[in-house]
Amino acid sequence: MKHPDLPEIQPRLEMLEQMVATWSRRLDLVSPRDLPRLYERHIQDSLRALPLVLEAPDGPCIDVGSGAGFPGVPLAIASGRVWRLLEPRAKRAAFLEEAVRELELERCEVVRMTSEEASRRPALAAAHALATARALAPPADAVALCRPLVASGGSVVVFVGVDAEIPPEAEETAPGLIRIQKDGP
Repeated sequence: MKHPDLPEIQPRLEMLEQMVATWSRRLDLVSPRDLPRLYERHIQDSLRALPLVLEAPDGPCIDVGSGAGFPGVPLAIASGRVWRLLEPRAKRAAFLEEAVRELELERCEVVRMTSEEASRRPALAAAHALATARALAPPADAVALCRPLVASGGSVVVFVGVDAEIPPEAEETAPGLIRIQKDGP
């Protein structure tokens, strides 16, 4: 099922789907059993965070542990905001560079490092209006990895599983999606 509310970006979302399908086996981007339902399982799921991205304060967004580009690349396509795709693994970062180039995401940058390394870089620490994480770590750990990258007033958005333990400070904005506002450093 394609995204009916976003017809103008549909070709780029389909192009991303094709790129991930093509490169997945070689780079282990997604589970082989997810390939037949790649669009629904990964692209549509990523776009569930779009309302939170659109209501975030001004400033760049960052996808922590971007891997195959989910949720960062679909959100970059749909939102038009500045995005950083944080991915420490060389092969996956190279795939993301190719995706950014092919999809003409001029406002998207691939940063090859861990979140811990990024949080020690003045240009990246506390520099983002929003940080996302999907399939990165258990929710509390994902929040801990993202929080240092978010500016005061920004938020961390984490995709969570059905039985996941939700951090007490988190607000569940939709099933499987939590947000934590960052009020201070």
